[in-house]
Amino acid sequence: MRSGVAVRLIAVSYAGMLGGAERMLVELAAGLPEPPDLAAPEGALAEAARARGLGVFELRERSLDLRARLRDRASAPGRIAAQAGELRALLASTRPDAVLAWGMRAGAALSGALAADRRRAPLLFQHHDLLPGPLIARATRIVAGRAALVVVPSACVAGDLDRAGTLRARLRVVPPGVDLERFRPRAISAGSAATRVAPGGSGRDRRCTVLTLGAVERWKQPQLALEAIALAARELPGLRLRLAGEPIGADGRALLHRLHRRASEPDLRGRVEFAGWVPDPERELASADCLLHPAAREPYGMVVAEAMACGVPVVVSDSCGPAEIFDQGCGSSYEAGSPAAAARALVDVLAESAEAARLGDAARAAAERRLDIRTMQARYAELVEELCAVGGRKKRSAAPIGSAAPPGQRRPAARLERRSTRSGAGLAVVTVLHDSEPELTALLASLERHLPAAQVVVVDCASSDCGVALARGWRGGAAEVLELGENAGFGRGVNAGIQLVRRPATALLNPDVELVDSSLEAAAREALRDPARLIAPLVLRPDGSREDNAQREPGSLALLTHALLPGALLPRRVAALIEPWRAHRPRRAGWAVASCLTAATQALRRLGPFDQRAFMYAEDLDLCLRARDAGMEILFWPAARVVHQGGHSARRAFGGEPFELLARRRRDVVRERRGRHRARADELLRLVTFADRLVLKGLAGRSTERDRRQLQALRRVRRESRR
Repeated sequence: MRSGVAVRLIAVSYAGMLGGAERMLVELAAGLPEPPDLAAPEGALAEAARARGLGVFELRERSLDLRARLRDRASAPGRIAAQAGELRALLASTRPDAVLAWGMRAGAALSGALAADRRRAPLLFQHHDLLPGPLIARATRIVAGRAALVVVPSACVAGDLDRAGTLRARLRVVPPGVDLERFRPRAISAGSAATRVAPGGSGRDRRCTVLTLGAVERWKQPQLALEAIALAARELPGLRLRLAGEPIGADGRALLHRLHRRASEPDLRGRVEFAGWVPDPERELASADCLLHPAAREPYGMVVAEAMACGVPVVVSDSCGPAEIFDQGCGSSYEAGSPAAAARALVDVLAESAEAARLGDAARAAAERRLDIRTMQARYAELVEELCAVGGRKKRSAAPIGSAAPPGQRRPAARLERRSTRSGAGLAVVTVLHDSEPELTALLASLERHLPAAQVVVVDCASSDCGVALARGWRGGAAEVLELGENAGFGRGVNAGIQLVRRPATALLNPDVELVDSSLEAAAREALRDPARLIAPLVLRPDGSREDNAQREPGSLALLTHALLPGALLPRRVAALIEPWRAHRPRRAGWAVASCLTAATQALRRLGPFDQRAFMYAEDLDLCLRARDAGMEILFWPAARVVHQGGHSARRAFGGEPFELLARRRRDVVRERRGRHRARADELLRLVTFADRLVLKGLAGRSTERDRRQLQALRRVRRESRR
């Protein structure tokens, strides 16, 4: 970006499916200079985002039925309000510079989430659809009115949303683009359009496959495609229809049933294939002779652009979004809503193979001129920068370690490239494996994306999976791999790995941690600014909520308040004093969990860093107590963020959380470092805490199983210590 700063953006999708709009979101996000994280339900969209290297925060899956039945319409506001509550907590934890609402429902949820936030991030509302009815139209226009910028894919959608002209100053039309490398024409011989002949013969008797690709919904009018095929087959006997897409909600399932019945009638029998959801639209397009887009009120028609990029002739209605994409010479258009006109257009396109090939070549040429995804990405990068300027957000410096100017001297602005090759240049990352291949895959991908210049040290403790091979092969051997040959435990593994570190700052990361941005580098700079510090970043769970990774010292008097009242019930400032991990500003802590810790490398080496005797658990508590005794500070620093999947080793080794072992190790460390009296006080405070949570959660109707197990484990350990 022109300003030389990194913009932290979170994109929100209500749906977890991978339709045209969602594919566009993934392609757009992956190509931005600072790719956003995605908040969405688990599903095909989240999987596609992770495959492109995007971070994903998991939202709960909710019904997509919005207009089908009275019950759905009545419950829709409640579903959106529930997602707004999730997003409110996520935004409070992550503090993005800006938020992107991808669609009407995400816009409504984000608008609600931001309403009570005095420091709210500016909202960019991407509106895809034509408005379906007066109530939804009114609600959508309210959301658009609250947004700093509104983006629509076509002039058709712009006119529908802003009939009164009140949004004109904030409304931007940005036509979606296509990845022209991914969506390419199928291979042909001789290089001439006239030589391409569809499989199965030539002329009107040859077999032709017409593709209709999209969700099975009433407004997309898939029934028109069946009727058009039935009519066109009178002149093209080899005509076949492949209908790819899944139904949405109960209404879509009922429509699909009616389509199956229609396809079984004599004039269509054997001509229609229902492919369901397809993961690779480019593969479907590569095997098609023509795309038929049947909807009369399509806001844009991403699949039309993708078909053109694949060199597939298109048959589209003469209204709304597809009419804006369509070029004469790329296929044929027909009167919206008319099966007979669509059938005539199909015959015109497919009757002669040479003509079909010529139209396909023209479609590809038009896509190269007008539909390149890079044009959309560049425009969106400008809009994100404009959005932050509108919102007055202070954006974060993207300078690598060692490039900061002296105090009082400003660095000159420089253009930010999408992935600076110097990001992480002063930082080493040390992680320890034990059968951690899936987690390591995600960690290395996030390092490649955000801190590609960091030194990576991987220590293996006798894994039986392919984690070592993965680490050795990463970026052509860029990672340094140390095999201990035994399961020596996390602490001893880190101690061995840190001897290989050559960078001034070191981050200790569990393998099930993922970076969400380059902020860990800023935490390393902070550690080097004062080497007498251990820096604990903000650690997020997969859903964006905070982990309690920075805490007061065991047995502290302040924890009595925590034992009686959960931090969530206390005023924010009081809660941050008692539970440092809740703070939004740097806060001193008594100790921090080692799932992610950053410090000056020499400071860690002086500390050990870990007790060689400890195999598992509480080695981080021991480290922090020794660090404090040595005059060091434990600092919770929420400007740096990572995501922690959590407890993968414990789940595999113990089938869950080993509460008794955890309680025993904590007792032993506190007793050794702070004495018996502090250890007893700590155990009593934790007994009160677990008992109190049992009562409060029971009154609230929430599950108490975890608290009950923790209480039972602690009581067993106390009985054991009195023997």
